[in-house]
Amino acid sequence: MKRVVAVGVALGVCLGCHDQQRLTAPSRISGDFSDGSVTNGNPHFFFLPPLVGQPSFSGSFNPNIRPVVELCPLDLDATGTPVGCDPLVIPIPLGIAVASGGSEQYELDWDTGLTPIDLTKFYRLQVRVAPGGSALGFADIAPVATGGELKNVNTAQYIGLRDGRILPIKFRIEVGVSCKTTDCFEGTVGAAGGTFVTASGLAGTFFPLGTLTQDAFLAIDRVDQRPCVPTDLPQFSGCYRFTTDPPAQFLANVTVGMCVNAPGLTHGQLDQLQILRFDPNQPVLALPNVPAAFLACDPAHVASRPSAGLGQLARMLRALLLPAELHATHLGVGGSSGSYSVFTWGLPVALTMHDGVVPQLATTGTAVPTAPSVMVTDTATNGTAMPVAGATVTFTVTSGGGTVTNAVAVTGPDGIARVGSWTLGSTAGVNTLTATTAGAVGLTPVFVATGTLPLPLPPPFP
Repeated sequence: MKRVVAVGVALGVCLGCHDQQRLTAPSRISGDFSDGSVTNGNPHFFFLPPLVGQPSFSGSFNPNIRPVVELCPLDLDATGTPVGCDPLVIPIPLGIAVASGGSEQYELDWDTGLTPIDLTKFYRLQVRVAPGGSALGFADIAPVATGGELKNVNTAQYIGLRDGRILPIKFRIEVGVSCKTTDCFEGTVGAAGGTFVTASGLAGTFFPLGTLTQDAFLAIDRVDQRPCVPTDLPQFSGCYRFTTDPPAQFLANVTVGMCVNAPGLTHGQLDQLQILRFDPNQPVLALPNVPAAFLACDPAHVASRPSAGLGQLARMLRALLLPAELHATHLGVGGSSGSYSVFTWGLPVALTMHDGVVPQLATTGTAVPTAPSVMVTDTATNGTAMPVAGATVTFTVTSGGGTVTNAVAVTGPDGIARVGSWTLGSTAGVNTLTATTAGAVGLTPVFVATGTLPLPLPPPFP
């Protein structure tokens, strides 16, 4: 789609123009334009009049974002075609657009007379989800120093600037600019923190005050692929991707919570449920358990809102009228995390010694007679431990200075993982080796071996 709009007081706006006659030198420009009305634009973001004609859309308006509008000078190639914002120049911030609930749009009044515009350059007007975050859409513009109105060169229609200098920038952001499923949350989280829950109420997060120093765009989206995380740890339905845009550095741990549907599990197993985090190329990590009282399915939800009388009764009634997904078998599970990633929930595993239980003896600098091994079992089948295949176990020398081969081993169908060998250190005394795996509960297996000095050589024959 090719559009051209010219502004004639402080600037001329060229929206997606291609080799159109420009109002100031140079005489030709190939500009660009992106929103939900053009191919490859974000289908849930739309510029609105007066910048463009009235677009068609059908999604749900999202009022939970504090989008930023900025202006950046364009880099041009040898043919005069814009190739993006000049990376050597800091964009000019125009401000944060405000949601207008009644008209379901975001608005920002740009006083063009206050912006330092170079009439010899081209610019890109773009909308970002947060400072430094992803751009939702943009329009390339060309400055013009004459006139007092906008002119759409394609239609020859004129649009006046308010007070001869104010350009109203209006746009619409719908649910789905980041999420791929309908069970999601998209909105802004800032220094004030807060609680944010998906549309179904089945997942959410809590940011303590001061966790962030500036706004970030938060997205929580359901992950439908199975298995959710690449491990054979016991997994169940319920998996979400939590992200911030731009990626944020947390100054305090946040809480990740999910409502889990766990029919058939014992009370003891329900008490052991954990949130699991998966980071690419890293082992699956079981998060420390914390309450997820911000979720309506968490037993602490009502109790966490102290008050009495009608207010408490209203909350209890709301709990009874939850969405169909939040029925009696759901339980809130929370985990404390210092970063975001893909999260699911599951039962922990048990990690027990298999070989090498009895302390072993070996000469210093040599391998122990029996290579240590562990067995990984689940706790999900009516209390009967079943082997877990494909679990990654890490063996670490914790004292004695020895070494191991095959220090990272994967369990087989029997749930057993074994080191290649364990060579003791060069000093006589106690050596220890520990085994760990994601989601394991209970005592950490510690293998013990004692290194002895080699026997002295007999004296040579006379």
